Amino acid sequence: MKRIMFLLAILVATVLQSEAQQRRERGDMDPEKMAERVAGHMEKELELSEEQKKEVYALFLESSKKRMEMRNQEKEEREAAREQMIADRKAQQAKLKEILSEEQFAKWEEMQRKMQERMRERGGDRPKRGDGA
Repeated sequence: MKRIMFLLAILVATVLQSEAQQRRERGDMDPEKMAERVAGHMEKELELSEEQKKEVYALFLESSKKRMEMRNQEKEEREAAREQMIADRKAQQAKLKEILSEEQFAKWEEMQRKMQERMRERGGDRPKRGDGA
């Protein structure tokens, strides 16, 4: 019984370490890689033309660079920049709507909604940032 518990503990520790490493690797992605990843995914899922893919890449590259800059700011500056981030997100959505067809944009919105649901499901029991927990 002790042996089983020990093996189970090692298995859990290994899985948690692997997941943490994957999360770190995704977080260390530079803006170019992030934009390429999103554009590639959208190209496949939304059947984008080559021109649409280039425009989507440029749009997400600009957004990724802004987010990276904001992450590097001091806490006080982050609070002030949060509103700017929301405005930038709305502008990004408006530009994306111009780039994509109505059908592609509707599918993109659905993909985003599903992604948010998955993120909520994965982190539903975790305390939110700033809760002091």
